[in-house]
Amino acid sequence: MKKFLLVIVSTLLLLAAHKVESAEMKVGTVNFQQALNEVDQGKKAKAALKTEFDSKQKKLNIQQEELKKLQEDFEKQKAVLSQDALMAKQKTFQDKYLELQKSMASYRDELVAKEAKMTGSILQNLKTVVADVGQKEGFTLVMEVAQDAVLYVQSKEDLTEKVVKLYNQKFSGPLKTE
Repeated sequence: MKKFLLVIVSTLLLLAAHKVESAEMKVGTVNFQQALNEVDQGKKAKAALKTEFDSKQKKLNIQQEELKKLQEDFEKQKAVLSQDALMAKQKTFQDKYLELQKSMASYRDELVAKEAKMTGSILQNLKTVVADVGQKEGFTLVMEVAQDAVLYVQSKEDLTEKVVKLYNQKFSGPLKTE
């Protein structure tokens, strides 16, 4: 709701500051989610994250297989092992299970942080390109459409494809996440 109010107030201030005598207000929209998925750096970042995810998933699968074998061995030997040996095997299983849980959480947190960092860098670059397009093409207002803040705009112009094309020209090469 705060975002919606901010958009409304910003729009009203812009309208008040802009002399709407004979000139018509030029409004454009950009879908940042679509742009994120279509810019070259976004595609490369997504592919790199998938590769890293797959690698980490393989490691987790190995740990899960170890756990499964430990559990099977425990079940097979349950009747013949002493109480101390059973407790030792159970402790080993619990330790491996906790290690797996920690690995899963660590990998998830690491991938989420990397994705956020990459997305943040691309979004910052997208904002630069949108500002350039808005200024060069005389837009009074350019809004992000995917945030559901744009409920209705008469004769809006979708700039997403243009922004993606200019982004790829302006920000070619590897993504800088600093």
